[in-house]
Amino acid sequence: MNPESIPSPKAFLLDLDGTVYKGSSPIPGATETINAAQQAGIRCLFITNRSNRPREIVRDQLRAQGIPCDTEDVVTTAETTARYCRSGSAYVIGETGLLQACREQGLSIADDRADATDWVVVSIDRNFTYRKLHSAMRLILNGATFVATNIDARLLLDGGPVPGTGTIVSAVQFATGKTPIVIGKPSPHLFNDAIRQLGIRPEEALAIGDNIHTDIAAGTAATIPTVLLRTGFSATEPSTATYTCDGWSDLAAALRLA
Repeated sequence: MNPESIPSPKAFLLDLDGTVYKGSSPIPGATETINAAQQAGIRCLFITNRSNRPREIVRDQLRAQGIPCDTEDVVTTAETTARYCRSGSAYVIGETGLLQACREQGLSIADDRADATDWVVVSIDRNFTYRKLHSAMRLILNGATFVATNIDARLLLDGGPVPGTGTIVSAVQFATGKTPIVIGKPSPHLFNDAIRQLGIRPEEALAIGDNIHTDIAAGTAATIPTVLLRTGFSATEPSTATYTCDGWSDLAAALRLA
């Protein structure tokens, strides 16, 4: 059921895949509603579990869709994971965005020959190998802290679903018998980072996403009011969100942005 009205927040915390766009295609109504929100003085931050793309690439994709966005408006698991690790050495299973964020944080990146590290960070890696699995296992069993950017089972791309970070995390977890610290949704770390960046209280934001298991669960864990949009992953599942809308036009109407 669509809400008749939603109190106007100070900020939108927006999921991307399945909410703002699907692959390279905009979700109907997303661009118009986000623009209207920004014109009404609502800050918009874009929150993604993906770590492989630098924030600048996400920014440029949003701008190409007609959504004003600065680099600082993008919150990814890469930067949040790097901040969580803070310092020391890390063995990283991941791609460009995560490696860049870890280096910018000042972490020393270990290679396959390292005998010990402070952290083993696992994310999506389309060049994942048995050797990398062996190195991660050995370092974790030698005392490194096991951190996962997220545990998403699949990514939805233009060509259909592909294996996500969770498939690689599961391999490392099974090999080590260790449970990782998970940074991405459904954990609250990304939203907590966004709230600190904005300098507002959790109840002054609105977490908007299409997945009850990640977006809505993370918003709830961070005590932020949530909106489930029936535009993607949880289109037919029972909603656990504060508010539920069939699409962006319904949300715009409920916020009186239409």
